[in-house]
Amino acid sequence: MTMKILIIEDETRAAHRLQKLVNDYFVKSNVYAEFYEVLDSISTAITFFQQGNATDLVFLDIQLSDGISFEIFNEIHLQTPVIFTTAYDEYALKAFQVHSIDYLLKPIEEQALERSLEKFTTLRALFANTTQNSAQVQALPQANAQDIQGLLQTLATTHKTYKSRFLVQTATGYVSIDVADIAYFVSEHKVSWLITNSAKRYSVDFSLEDLYSLLNPTHFFRANRQYILHIQSIQNIFNSFNGKLKIVVKPNAPDEIIIGREKASQFKEWLDL
Repeated sequence: MTMKILIIEDETRAAHRLQKLVNDYFVKSNVYAEFYEVLDSISTAITFFQQGNATDLVFLDIQLSDGISFEIFNEIHLQTPVIFTTAYDEYALKAFQVHSIDYLLKPIEEQALERSLEKFTTLRALFANTTQNSAQVQALPQANAQDIQGLLQTLATTHKTYKSRFLVQTATGYVSIDVADIAYFVSEHKVSWLITNSAKRYSVDFSLEDLYSLLNPTHFFRANRQYILHIQSIQNIFNSFNGKLKIVVKPNAPDEIIIGREKASQFKEWLDL
């Protein structure tokens, strides 16, 4: 038996770990898990579904590099079962639990994943007489993505506690860095770096996705797959081609920081422009 699975996730390491856990689960059930290439954005997901690709199950990260993934359902009427993966807390997700097979809080625990897959397998068998490929479970009705995003942000801010400092290693020991002293985080060659306002660099043992879930979204913005910016580090904003934005930060970043067209409006709202 073959199970076609799609993972929509903008953190490569998280996607690969999830793929391994899912594959391990189905191997024990004598099921072959066939994975599509991981999609990392709303736009690529919409294109995938518009092309009529068939899949039995979708794992969908709520916060993608180009926005909140619920926007997908404004364009696509999806009948495929969905398991949401998210760093948001339980209170926010309860509002949407009835619209999906399940949701998993990051970092994903193996036992929680197995419970979700058992639930999916049960529902799939239950509806086997009425569909050939997947359970007739509507992932999410077409909703107003801005309303959903606003609710998520409000609830996350209300119920979540964010890190106020990071303990980082130096050549001689350790030093504690207050978040107010952080200019930005950057991912280079699969290593995450904390850059201070005084241009000091420290490696941190978190992926950018994990970091973003730990940081107060009032002060930090996920500019793209490589950068998380503190609002005080932003020095200049320039229009770029195709509606993109070029961001200049202080201290200078090692690479050009570009915010995509899909995320530019969200960035402007965050800055209250």
